[in-house]
Amino acid sequence: MTLRNRIALFGGGLALTLGLAGCGDSFNAGPLSYIDSDRMRIELKDRPKLQAKVRQALAKLFGDDPQHIKVPEGSGLPGGGIYLADYVETSVKDAKIAKPIRNAVTDASGKVIVDDEGNPITTAQAGGYALYRLHCLHCHGVSGAGDGPTAPFLFPRPRDYRKGVFKFTSTPSGVKPTREDLLKTIKYGLHGTSMPAFEALMTGPETEQVLDYLIFLSMRGETELGLIEVAALSDENDAAALSDEDVSEISKSVANKWKTAESQVLNPPVPRTAPTRESILRGRELFLGRNTTGNKVDCTSCHGPQAVGNGPSFVAQSVFNDVVFGGDPSMQSERLQKYDEKTRELFKNSLDDWGNPIRPANLNRGVYKGGRRPLDLYWRIAKGINGAKMPAHYPTIEPERIWDVVNFVLELPFEPTLLKGANLPVTPPATAPKVARR
Repeated sequence: MTLRNRIALFGGGLALTLGLAGCGDSFNAGPLSYIDSDRMRIELKDRPKLQAKVRQALAKLFGDDPQHIKVPEGSGLPGGGIYLADYVETSVKDAKIAKPIRNAVTDASGKVIVDDEGNPITTAQAGGYALYRLHCLHCHGVSGAGDGPTAPFLFPRPRDYRKGVFKFTSTPSGVKPTREDLLKTIKYGLHGTSMPAFEALMTGPETEQVLDYLIFLSMRGETELGLIEVAALSDENDAAALSDEDVSEISKSVANKWKTAESQVLNPPVPRTAPTRESILRGRELFLGRNTTGNKVDCTSCHGPQAVGNGPSFVAQSVFNDVVFGGDPSMQSERLQKYDEKTRELFKNSLDDWGNPIRPANLNRGVYKGGRRPLDLYWRIAKGINGAKMPAHYPTIEPERIWDVVNFVLELPFEPTLLKGANLPVTPPATAPKVARR
């Protein structure tokens, strides 16, 4: 079977119709269906009418299933979403005409290559849906929920796009990532995780196409959550619940978050501080929570005084290994029950926004999930990691001092003695002890 992705044009908007025809290609494994968010089952339990309204609204905006995709008007996707598919379908009276989408072939400089007669040479477009199905679905799932067939065997779990939250961005906390942020993850992977680098497996245009589909799934998922939130506050028998106006407002709000991300990059206000010995040592003192520069930051509560990821804010590594890796992944809660209440609470408090257990990085290894460029580390320290427990430190500390910490972190794997003998900061008592006078 050969997968055909069709973009149907209706009035001023785009609707993507993805049909199956032909034979012999690895994309096709049968028809696929979107999966409801767990919150549908929990928050709209015993409210079938509202559940149906949520599904109807999603189908109207995004299509009934992955084979029949629509793109909401004003989505902000390049070309209105045309790169999600490889066929464009136009309605003419009662007939539908489907034509393949072809892209101009360019050289390394981006110049369009022409034939002997001066006509642009073109090649068939793969389409983001087909590329996602080939490369990404087995981990991230049909709906982008991080629930593909490979997912239960991986740690950390594949990203669930439906919340619209992405960890490694150049934008402030709570703001969507830029396209460049996500392209970097797709091209180079996330070091220390099961997210591989796809730079050698997809061309530049193909990477852009699969990114469009990733954003499409995220928009659909976040819109679904917004619809469920509104439905949860509505009466089951209210005919006006989830009106067209409500649905449109939620959809536009999600799309606008993506549209404004590019203008909100948190660029450092000062150039990188030179990685001198003085800067590295200042960074070490800040890491250890020693307030010697007028800036207060303490990294040891999570990363530990030797930066191995064993700070007191998290359970011991042995407990973490037992609970997370000690058997069937679905039995983590049962394994946690054998520990005391304090340990159980500490473990539960160290879950990310997706409910997955997290562990602070061992900075001695020199493995940085979000990238190892100095700028990547600046962003992690300045703005934190979305959805995780890594907090933002800018503008609490000056950007020059953030660069000091970056310089220290980059030096540590090559000079582990920097933290030899270091201990947790001493926390002064809340009040001075009273001394009896005679």
